[in-house]
Amino acid sequence: MTDLILHHYDGSPFSEKVRLILGFKGLAWKSVKVPVMLPKPDVVALTGGYRRTPFLQIGADIWCDTALMARVIDALAPKPPLYPHAAGELQHLVAQWADSTLFWTAIPYTMQPAGVAHIFEGAPPEFLKAFGADRAAMTAGMRRITTADASVQLQGYFGWLESQVADGRPFLMGAQPCIADFSVAQSLW
Repeated sequence: MTDLILHHYDGSPFSEKVRLILGFKGLAWKSVKVPVMLPKPDVVALTGGYRRTPFLQIGADIWCDTALMARVIDALAPKPPLYPHAAGELQHLVAQWADSTLFWTAIPYTMQPAGVAHIFEGAPPEFLKAFGADRAAMTAGMRRITTADASVQLQGYFGWLESQVADGRPFLMGAQPCIADFSVAQSLW
């Protein structure tokens, strides 16, 4: 097996998605910790300007999108399948929804004062200010929902997710985990 190198940081939700997938596949991988925020001169140089986290390296090849990373990992180690046929096509839509809508709905809820205090426990005020400025620059022009709206939307989303497993199935799309489970897990993590 080719050496897999995951460039990530501990608190990155999308890094957690890839770490979970690597664990599910039982793959050995190497870890390179990257800075949480700019400046990231080594990251930008290696990725050709991409500054987000994580990215996956295999030899001289770099993959910067977790949906693509999941496909690459599944092709390298097809058993157990990350996209089981029994999960159907809906698994792809749920994964995309979780990586975008669910994730960006969870962010304002998570970044309330109690969440920030937990996530960044012990971080100095200047770090928190720099982190906020970094993320604001990274998401400039993006429509952000209010914490109140996020709370209401999350209640609906959680209700739908609960209904998916209410019949006793162990995973969102049935008896086997699939890409949808990993995408939802990272958004809730």
